[in-house]
Amino acid sequence: METAIKDAAHPDHSGPPLPLRRKVAIIGGGPSRRRAPFSDPTWEIWGFSSRLWSPPRIDRWFEIHAMTDLRQQLSWRKKGRRSFGGYMRFMRNLDCPVYMQRVNPRIPTSVEFPLEVLLNEFGRCFTSTAAYMIALAIHEGYDVIGLWGVDLRGSEYRRYRPAIKYLLGVARQRGIELVLPRRFPIRVPSEPKFVSTRILYAYDWRSPRAWWRNRVRRRLRRLRKRR
Repeated sequence: METAIKDAAHPDHSGPPLPLRRKVAIIGGGPSRRRAPFSDPTWEIWGFSSRLWSPPRIDRWFEIHAMTDLRQQLSWRKKGRRSFGGYMRFMRNLDCPVYMQRVNPRIPTSVEFPLEVLLNEFGRCFTSTAAYMIALAIHEGYDVIGLWGVDLRGSEYRRYRPAIKYLLGVARQRGIELVLPRRFPIRVPSEPKFVSTRILYAYDWRSPRAWWRNRVRRRLRRLRKRR
């Protein structure tokens, strides 16, 4: 993992106690989620994923997809993934804020995700839920940002990596400590290079260029041919 180097053997007690640093763990559904710091109360836990698993604790949940998009994506069974109804029940039972495109009456703790605030600060770069979450953590002034379950290996994540690389670079440039999974496929730059996207992930789901919906579109075409 990538962390700042500390000399634990020779602590400095000469000055006043240092204030606690604000730490946030951004946790997706990938395999490294099992190593997330759920048992460490100094970490705030932010989660996302329709994977069929129950985090030991959660402080904020993120589901940025539009409801029609989400319903269509979860309309067929996939091993290890929640159904749309099951996922909605999961979010409805959470007692933490659930960030969504807009407040959803079916999710009592839902809050609107601050998209415009982040677009103004970071530009039109967002190509994944993890990217939105990293940007929000930077915006809110966290001192440490860790990623677990955001493994990004494989060609299916090629569109996700550039924005995450840019935002992690912004975090490093602002002096934020990063904690990343082993064999993380992104080398974080010290001087981030802005990347832009014409299609905002989740929000521009109606666009024919919404790449995350390719599988949904293929399935819908097959269903129409059967009628």
